[in-house]
Amino acid sequence: MLEQEHLQSKQVGAKKALERSQKNLADKLAAKGLKLPLYPTPQLIDRAREVMGSIDFDPTSDPVQQVLVDATSVPSIEVNPLQEHWHGNVWVAPKGAVRDSRIWLNKTLSEYRNGYIKSFVFFSSASELLRAAPVVWDYPICIPFKRVKQLRATSNGFEPVSPSTWNLIIFGPPISQALTDIDKVSLFYNSFRDIGRVIYSEYAGDNWSKDLEYYEDNKGII
Repeated sequence: MLEQEHLQSKQVGAKKALERSQKNLADKLAAKGLKLPLYPTPQLIDRAREVMGSIDFDPTSDPVQQVLVDATSVPSIEVNPLQEHWHGNVWVAPKGAVRDSRIWLNKTLSEYRNGYIKSFVFFSSASELLRAAPVVWDYPICIPFKRVKQLRATSNGFEPVSPSTWNLIIFGPPISQALTDIDKVSLFYNSFRDIGRVIYSEYAGDNWSKDLEYYEDNKGII
């Protein structure tokens, strides 16, 4: 019992230290006129953790995001997570525009399809992925009914912000679960249906690359 209380105390202390360091960084960036990144709320992260059972790895982590996510492990400063293999249940929340989200999505799907990770929840502030990366339709998707509030780190702590872009949440269920059975993604559906429309197509699992090849060969006119 004492060991558990000691561990919890250390975790709280570590989080406070991270928050203090990030507040200082936020002030420095603001003074230079640089745009501060936005972070998902703990409520959203908790939903992802509930769906996957844990968050073992966050490849998009930084000191602030780790305060919020509390992933079991994050990449070291010396490592480029886009060039390394991931593990376990993964939370991915890239910052930036659709191009950045697409890069991270491609990496996430590569790790997932090759069996390096068990499952993933991918949160993006670039809903343009629905058009720019149509492969997302192969997976359960939550399209929020309204823009999901995010957080910005300031010297006064985290402040909620309404982003200028729409959001998107994608779920990669455990590979052992057949992607063609809606019952396998019911937990994702139940966890996110109150914030948006959860879409899952029975067509999922078919290979988008084959569709693209067919398109290139036939060039249908519309």
